[in-house]
Amino acid sequence: MAVRDNAIRRIKQIFGFILLVNGAVDFTPAQAQKISIAVSNPDMSFLSGGVAKFKGFFKEEGLDAELVQITANVSIAALAGGNVDYNLILQSVVTGNLRGLPIKVAGILIERPNHVVVVNPKIVRFADLKGKKIAISSFGSVTDILARLTVEHFKLNPNKDVQFVAAGSGSGRLAQLESGLVDAALVSPPSDQVAESRGFKSLLRTRDIMIFPVNGLGLHEQKLKNHRGEVKRVLRGLLKANRFILDDRKGAVDILQKWSRTPLSVAEQGYASSAANFTRNLLAPRDALEKVIQSTKLNIDLKREVSPDEVFDFSLMREILKEMGESPG
Repeated sequence: MAVRDNAIRRIKQIFGFILLVNGAVDFTPAQAQKISIAVSNPDMSFLSGGVAKFKGFFKEEGLDAELVQITANVSIAALAGGNVDYNLILQSVVTGNLRGLPIKVAGILIERPNHVVVVNPKIVRFADLKGKKIAISSFGSVTDILARLTVEHFKLNPNKDVQFVAAGSGSGRLAQLESGLVDAALVSPPSDQVAESRGFKSLLRTRDIMIFPVNGLGLHEQKLKNHRGEVKRVLRGLLKANRFILDDRKGAVDILQKWSRTPLSVAEQGYASSAANFTRNLLAPRDALEKVIQSTKLNIDLKREVSPDEVFDFSLMREILKEMGESPG
């Protein structure tokens, strides 16, 4: 009897180990590993993180994730200094990397920008913004980069023809617009819907004029080197989240509404305008990555050549896709 009991106990131990290795075990709260992830706003641009947390995808991977709302500039120092474990504010990570900080991007969440240029109703076309002020989140942020690229797209000089105003969060940018301190603001859904409900109008959507990855998973190089198992679990959680966003409109809208604290109609419109921009495999074409690097170089006046491999490391994401029987491309 004792021999049989020992054998059964051993089989259970082996079976439990196999389940753990394959990520099929439900982790109890005591077992869950705490991680912190920087986002700049609880909105459509960072919905991957919101869905991964509130739908339980991080929990399925044995992670207890805290979403920390901080500005783009602060997030760079926080990631490099170990004050947060991960950073979804892609442009901050790219900027920090090019400035010499030991941080990289391990996956792309959104391959086309969600951002919308909202304006005072008196603005009829983009050229009318010549000599005007445009609100962005902060200098060096993705809103700064996208605003400059948009200005250039319409044959204006971003250094001479317009003035950019750092106004913080989406609500802060709308406050500047409402007060008349700026004539336009670059915002993410659902802030564009909020702006329209207050009498402003959406002039254009940046996704219609450019391909430009805007959010992804940033991390410290030491995390990528020494904690690869943890990073894979984070990536798997975000991969599940992105596919949920793409495949379950109702579920994604429900989380967006509750997380961003906006009316259901606003969340639905935000989803409709942006969901297609999310990646299904957390990868992006090399030429799109080169565009991000080139734009950032211009923004920080960096002259040296930079390869995408210096900034982006998708090796773990490709491992995950292979393990799932999918082609990493």
